Amino acid sequence: MEICLRGLAEYARAHRWPGVSRITTLHVEEYLVYLQERPSQLGKRSPKPRLSASSVETHYRRLKTFFAWLKQRGYIETNPLDLIQHPKIEERVIPTVPDQQILDLLELVDPRHARTPAERFRALRNRAIIWLLVDTPIRRAELAGLSVDNIDLDAGTVTVMGKGRRERVMPLGETSLLALWDYLQVRQSRLTHLWLDEHGYPLTAEGIYIFLKRLGKRAGILNLHAHRFRHTFATSYLRSGGSERYLRIVGGWRRIPDTYFRTIDAEDVARAHRQLSPGDRLSQQLKAHGRSGSKTGLLESRGPLELRVKKKKSFQIK
Repeated sequence: MEICLRGLAEYARAHRWPGVSRITTLHVEEYLVYLQERPSQLGKRSPKPRLSASSVETHYRRLKTFFAWLKQRGYIETNPLDLIQHPKIEERVIPTVPDQQILDLLELVDPRHARTPAERFRALRNRAIIWLLVDTPIRRAELAGLSVDNIDLDAGTVTVMGKGRRERVMPLGETSLLALWDYLQVRQSRLTHLWLDEHGYPLTAEGIYIFLKRLGKRAGILNLHAHRFRHTFATSYLRSGGSERYLRIVGGWRRIPDTYFRTIDAEDVARAHRQLSPGDRLSQQLKAHGRSGSKTGLLESRGPLELRVKKKKSFQIK
């Protein structure tokens, strides 16, 4: 929200907008068009020269929330964004991090490869970060904001402060706990920040971003970032039949994004359908009552995946 409002304020000053009570729909439309056309601030590290459609949509939502707050407080009479249609964006499926790639990343941060104490410190820290990303749906900002007190090794949990200042507790597996324990043994500092560099300075969210990019490049993984791990956790959990309610609680989602469900590929859908097929369920009921599923007898079962049509060539369902 702060970044969006700062950008709006800078644009308003540069173009000599009137006071907030006299901002109209035309003003906001002009600013949204500007956002679509101006170069991205992240252009140096991204191949995209302009803000993405999803970023512009995020600005729209946050500005509408801000002006709704102004209206509620009586600073303005109408919300200028009420007359602007919500931008439509394509919800692209975010790629996951396959198991083999995760193993490749862990191999690169194996402390046994370290030749100096500084290298061993970085390896233990980086290994703990990777395991935490794998084992929880933690966001990059949440990861960077962790303090030592947020880790409870006895309870096996990590406490994070999520979006909207909502605190949540996430359980950890034994492997993640062991990786954190190993890191804490070499982390010697009175600072409360959990992640430190070899010089004792806190590792920022930007530092984690750069670390993952570089590590992904070494492993041959394009565009590796923390959100891919969050996406991987969610889709893996849903594939395993986990509860959506629990996933919302542990991940801090108000609603599970549809992109997570679309990532579950056709093979998963086919497997689930074979287990829950309404047709198969009714067929079992028919067989239990001694009836045939076909009055004409055109189809005869030849195994779970093969059907034979009388007097016609058999075919295999793939």
